[in-house]
Amino acid sequence: MIILDLDDTLINHSLAQRAAAARFGECYSEKIPDYDASCFADKWKNIAEVHFQSFLDGDISYQEQRRRRLRAIFLDDSVTAEDADEMFVTVLAHYEAAWQLFPDVLGFIKANKQHGLAVISDGSQLHQEQKLKAMNIYHHFDFVMTAESTGLCKPDVKLFHKACLLANVKPEETFYIGDNLNKDALGASAAGLKGVWLNRNNRADVNNMAPMDVQILSSLSDFIYL
Repeated sequence: MIILDLDDTLINHSLAQRAAAARFGECYSEKIPDYDASCFADKWKNIAEVHFQSFLDGDISYQEQRRRRLRAIFLDDSVTAEDADEMFVTVLAHYEAAWQLFPDVLGFIKANKQHGLAVISDGSQLHQEQKLKAMNIYHHFDFVMTAESTGLCKPDVKLFHKACLLANVKPEETFYIGDNLNKDALGASAAGLKGVWLNRNNRADVNNMAPMDVQILSSLSDFIYL
């Protein structure tokens, strides 16, 4: 069995997020305090990470973290849930329009689907399934497990064990591949799986941070099932 992360492992989430942020900034530039097109995408990403972590911590719902992100962007806590939800439709439209698979994904699926494939993601169940369906690869995966559906998030070992139990496989017989060294590769390894770090940017400075027992890939094309 091979279990994979989704965002920035299979689908280029970062590229789509930046595209959506840029378009949202253009649409609402007059209402955003100190708006600067040159750095707005980075500001959006930083704010998103703060409030998404609150969702992962179980403090707020997935929808509420979206609302708080917009209130932070506008520096306005009076933005109603209804108005925030309506504005976020614009974000989602641009985000979804920019979804794309990494070039190595289809070849990886073709080469490894006989081993059994699944997904663990810290995102929303419906939205993550929607991504896979939009990219026409959903049918290749036995299941999609998310933080929203389980109440667990990476690198909690219970999440990885829950996935192995669902797949009816032993952790030590299971690979887990993801782009985040700590949450994906090290988290899976701590749970007894074979953690694999997909370092797509091939950053030499962080390669040295990975323990010897963590396999490092710069592309899914380099993966060998052993």
